[in-house]
Amino acid sequence: MAESEGALGDRAEPERPPARAEGRGGSLLAVILIVLGCMLAPLSIVAVWSSNQISDTDHYVQNVTPLAGMASVQNAVATRVTNALVQQINVPQILTTTVGALESRGLPALVGDKLTGLAGPLVTGLTGFVYDKTLAVVRSDAFQTLWVNANRIAHEQLNAVLSGTGSRLLKVSGDTISISLGPIIAQVKQKLVDSGMKIAAAIPAINPTFALFKSQDLAKAQTAYSVLNALRWILPIVSLVLLAGGVLLARTRHRALAGAGIGLAVAMVVLAAGLAIGRLVYLNGVAANGLNTSAAGDIFDVLVRFLRAGLRMVLVLGLVVAAGAYLTGSAHHAVRIRTGARRLLARARGDRGNPWVHENRTALRIGVVALAGVVFVFWDHPTGNVVLLLTVLVLVALAVVELLGRTPSPE
Repeated sequence: MAESEGALGDRAEPERPPARAEGRGGSLLAVILIVLGCMLAPLSIVAVWSSNQISDTDHYVQNVTPLAGMASVQNAVATRVTNALVQQINVPQILTTTVGALESRGLPALVGDKLTGLAGPLVTGLTGFVYDKTLAVVRSDAFQTLWVNANRIAHEQLNAVLSGTGSRLLKVSGDTISISLGPIIAQVKQKLVDSGMKIAAAIPAINPTFALFKSQDLAKAQTAYSVLNALRWILPIVSLVLLAGGVLLARTRHRALAGAGIGLAVAMVVLAAGLAIGRLVYLNGVAANGLNTSAAGDIFDVLVRFLRAGLRMVLVLGLVVAAGAYLTGSAHHAVRIRTGARRLLARARGDRGNPWVHENRTALRIGVVALAGVVFVFWDHPTGNVVLLLTVLVLVALAVVELLGRTPSPE
């Protein structure tokens, strides 16, 4: 009977390897989920950013308002307006007509030729005069107000551009995006008339444009925007679910959480590199088409500044999560760090601890972390500095809990 039981026990022994294989399978699935969650994180940030710039008027106006005060943009707009006005005035033609009328009344031909030769200097002087008046308009509070109001009224213009339909202020022609300068032209004409240049009143109504972007990839950008805008709420949720599922399925959750944090940080670095490459491609396209690269660079940087702030925040958050998961894990160095910290706090505490804090230290720790999480969630536009600040405050609060928690005496 004993031999029979021993034989049955020997037959049951080979069933253990499938259990280990199942564990390896669960770990592999956890890794796959975490990798997918990290890959979706950059797309989630881009989707939320693009949605906020279109659906939220205040966010959009807040984003584009600084452009009106940038010297590069002001100079580029002033140059474009000046060239359009000087072209309409057409000094050479006016001078030729005037000289012809004077010659018909007896002006010597030699004198007429010399007067006609002054067309170049006159154009240069007129251009400088018009540019100064235009720049004064562009740098005035009136231009700032015009810029803000126009963008607030037409806050859907970016959506219209990316959807390919254009808008009243932003014009789409082929692969070029440009903003209308008609309202600014009207103010500059009045400024010239007030300065004594009465001929400016005869300038017909013109509506030149200021090119912002020109790229053969505009159609691809429009398609990508449509997809991301449709998934702006789904992608962040799916990414978080995948990351949480991967951590829960992992055999070593502390290690999986640390890996997820590092993966998020790496994904944000990739997104930052993509933005840098996109900026370079954009500026090369601008330079190839003879546009103002300085203004174009400032426009690009302003439009993506919230996107950059978001990726920096997630990068810092990922590193903080990774560091926290490692330090609370069972790794040799993490255990030594925790042991050393407890000894230092114990020496500092001495016998001045509080038994109630010691008995409820777990609940207090959970409460501190939960409170920090609530503050982070409800913080409007959190940044990397906000994450670091909350992390430092959490560490200080946990140290206070450890410092006040005295081990109860044997009595």
